[in-house]
Amino acid sequence: MAENSKIMELLDRHISKQKQGILMVVCLVNKDELAILVDNINQLLEKFCDIVEGTCREFSSQEMFSCQVLRATDKATLYIVIPDDDKLLDQLTTTIHVKTQLYVDENLPEAYLRSWTGSIRFPQKGVLEAEKLISLLNYSNFLINNNTRLCYFNYDDNKVDLELLRNKNKDLNLLRTSLVNKTFKFFYQPIVDRETSNISYYECLLRVRGDDGKWLSVGSMICDAESKDLISVVDFAVTEMAIEELQKDPNISLSINISNIGVLNKQLLATIDALLKKYDVASRLIIEITETSFNHDFDTTKNFIDTLHRYGCRFALDDFGSGFTSFKQLLNLPIDIIKIDGSYIRDILKNDHSKFFVEALIKLAGELGIKTVAEFVENGEIAKFLIDIKIGAMQGNFFLPASDDRVS
Repeated sequence: MAENSKIMELLDRHISKQKQGILMVVCLVNKDELAILVDNINQLLEKFCDIVEGTCREFSSQEMFSCQVLRATDKATLYIVIPDDDKLLDQLTTTIHVKTQLYVDENLPEAYLRSWTGSIRFPQKGVLEAEKLISLLNYSNFLINNNTRLCYFNYDDNKVDLELLRNKNKDLNLLRTSLVNKTFKFFYQPIVDRETSNISYYECLLRVRGDDGKWLSVGSMICDAESKDLISVVDFAVTEMAIEELQKDPNISLSINISNIGVLNKQLLATIDALLKKYDVASRLIIEITETSFNHDFDTTKNFIDTLHRYGCRFALDDFGSGFTSFKQLLNLPIDIIKIDGSYIRDILKNDHSKFFVEALIKLAGELGIKTVAEFVENGEIAKFLIDIKIGAMQGNFFLPASDDRVS
């Protein structure tokens, strides 16, 4: 307790000296998970602190400002005092997030670092004391995370499956390692136009190399990547690599998947904006998002789309029919392509509900000027039926499975 008081006293001095600025708090939020997975958590706590402190030193030297960093006694929390600068705050927060997420220890394949960053300006209505500022910050975060939840106590006697947890973390660390070393790659699956039978564009599907040397789809890792905050790093990497590929080959068009979190990330939008100003490839870039993106924050998602539409990018609504978007809502969605969920396509020959749904959607999309794409076209009978009802384009193993080679 005395040691914590000393830290608050030092923090008070820095805040009083700065007088006006931003107090950041960076926390290791998966400390408890690490404690049950590894024998010695101290080395991971030390690494976490080193990453945050090292990042702050880099920014201080590059930006020519004084950045004060203090460790809490538990080493799972650090306090940072920076100048009152929104751009600096965004860049520092993003860099800390990326660096912690991309930390991998080959001796601890089940371990990872997950950070949370909060910030508050000071003075806050005359308040300069560090302890009160931190309480305000924590309370604001509590409100944000609980304003739509019922608060009650609940006992859950489900046991944690440690083996499953370890295996999932190891899979995510394969992804992290590939991102750090830039060893990930795209497999490409073509989208074939109904009218011309030509390839309209390729969907880029991310692959990482497994321990056995084989290329693994990251599809099964996405939910964990989202829940453990790695997905934003994936979104950045996928976007940058796709734009590089478009720049190398002027004869192709590519689509990439951006997560629900990614479309709300203003730093990702700024990165894409800068890349499209540098490279004239926007007209050949299709960005796939899901229906739930609009449910999270319609206005921010629409701004993401509108901004990139102005460059000439196209947007596809992926897995349509798996969520809750109605035909009526389609009138208000600024999209160019609808990709019909594979569950409707797989049984379209034997399920009348699927037939009626797909036929009605093709008709409505045609009236709205939106192109339709059928996913998971696995055989010739399904392809023929879709051609007869005038689908816009098709994708699936009947044409070509995903491959690291593109058909010229």
